[in-house]
Amino acid sequence: MQMADERETQGSLAVKAFAWEHWAALWQIRNAQLTEGGIVLSPEDMETPPVLRNVGREDYEWDFHQIESVYLSGGGFWLAWWDDVPVGYVGAQDLGGVAELRHMFVRAAYRRRGIGTRLVQALLAHCAARGIQVVELWTAPDDIGRLLYAGLGFRQCDRPGPGFEDVEAATGRSGEGEIRMRIALRAPDRPTATRESTQELPR
Repeated sequence: MQMADERETQGSLAVKAFAWEHWAALWQIRNAQLTEGGIVLSPEDMETPPVLRNVGREDYEWDFHQIESVYLSGGGFWLAWWDDVPVGYVGAQDLGGVAELRHMFVRAAYRRRGIGTRLVQALLAHCAARGIQVVELWTAPDDIGRLLYAGLGFRQCDRPGPGFEDVEAATGRSGEGEIRMRIALRAPDRPTATRESTQELPR
């Protein structure tokens, strides 16, 4: 059993800032996320080429279809690959000096390998380099991500903090039934490269 567990953690992890050539990979991960939630799409419903729709905030995936304005204009969006398999993503929306972490997901078969941590670290480094002072998020009380965020320095707070007063209108998400977490960022002493990082794991 131990040898099998060791084999499962072998591999190469790459975390990259989103570029348009990653669109198909993004939707591979998104479709895997839906499947894990019991939603199976037919092939014609799956997004393959970039489809930037003028959808309303009531559409759950409206931010993906407005990825340029929601994510790429400031907060950022990253994808993770494990041995060339797209396995996770994270994205934050710049609200003006602060950022809302909107999405973080890693496919179930690839969890407990440090992928989520690396994704959020890339996002935080990018935000700090841009002068963003605080990152906040909503997460379910029993979600495994809560432990990940706490391990990275996020702390639970009673309500959205200063700069997040309009977070519901900006994101279309109220956080009802979830908990609020926050981390204050310190500007890096020197420029931080966050465009791409690749890590070879021990074999």
